[in-house]
Amino acid sequence: MSIKKVPRADGPVWQVYGRRDGRKVYLSTHAKRTDAIAADEDHRTTQRKIAKGELAPEHDPKRTFGAASTLWLSALEVAGSRSHEEYAYRTGAHILPTFGSVPLAEIRKAHVLAWRDDLIGRMSAASVNTILGTLSSAFAWFVDKDWIAVNPCARIRRLKQDARVFPWLQSADAITRLLSECSGPVRTIVAVLVGTGMRIDEALHLRWDDIDFTHRLITVHRGRTGTTKSGKARRVPIFDSVLPVLRAMKLARGGSPLLWPNTQRIRLGRMPQPHRPMSQSAVRDPFKEAALRAGLPKELRLHDLRHTFASLFLVDGGDIFKLSRILGHHSVVITEKTYAHLKPTAFEEDYKRVAFRMPTDDAKVIAIR
Repeated sequence: MSIKKVPRADGPVWQVYGRRDGRKVYLSTHAKRTDAIAADEDHRTTQRKIAKGELAPEHDPKRTFGAASTLWLSALEVAGSRSHEEYAYRTGAHILPTFGSVPLAEIRKAHVLAWRDDLIGRMSAASVNTILGTLSSAFAWFVDKDWIAVNPCARIRRLKQDARVFPWLQSADAITRLLSECSGPVRTIVAVLVGTGMRIDEALHLRWDDIDFTHRLITVHRGRTGTTKSGKARRVPIFDSVLPVLRAMKLARGGSPLLWPNTQRIRLGRMPQPHRPMSQSAVRDPFKEAALRAGLPKELRLHDLRHTFASLFLVDGGDIFKLSRILGHHSVVITEKTYAHLKPTAFEEDYKRVAFRMPTDDAKVIAIR
């Protein structure tokens, strides 16, 4: 390792060199010799820790969050992670502007707290918690790679947030208005989503051999990563509103095994790919435009069609245990936590059950019936 003095017109500077993997490498440049000496000693200390096994050979004090996150997101994409698209958006929109050019080794818990507090003034607690979770996931991956020793997001408490209220279509008229503004395959996709409670990813991967018209059941067991979100197959009933939609689609089907094959050209000159499902973006964008034309809330998402199904199912007197199985929840507790408030009169029919008579202090009896 060495420090080299380099003359310049505005005064000399000191360049620091060290060794990595047996090769001489440039480390940094400093205006003061004392700073160069400190940098040299830091590098020597790091190399001694690597030699003792206290740090991984991959430790690079100059690796920035931006460079590291690019590799992290690429790994998620290759693995087919369901979270890749959302993580990529949050990272680009909310994390890189602050941490993109900062070396991983220099990011501390205090920096993360300051960044989080800045977000608090601009968005909801739920959104801040979600973005903080994305940052923590990135750092957890960096720790696994031995690029850093500690996740700076660890033990940072999530913000308290109000119970989340999902937007949903509260009447059959609103559903009809939305469907009237949709066209082509988007109309049938929306109809099936709001009439079955399936996730968009599950619906787009449906094949015709998953549809049992005889027993009026849909077998849901595929998704973008090969399985459903829960990893388990389930059967969803074909309700009266959905049955004619699927029958009409069956009559008009082409040669694809999929209900909604990809009929768009990926690039100029390339043919459509009927054995691959439509992309979510090919549905999402026309859906958002149709929702706005129908006068529906601009916050409405495709996933809110699932909430619409669940909400109307309960409001119309449906059983929450059946709903839990239809939605594919791991436990009915999840279903109750999300939707049970939609049945404020759920117990009115039960008030007279378990009736008995209560004796009074003077041995008289009061009828509780």
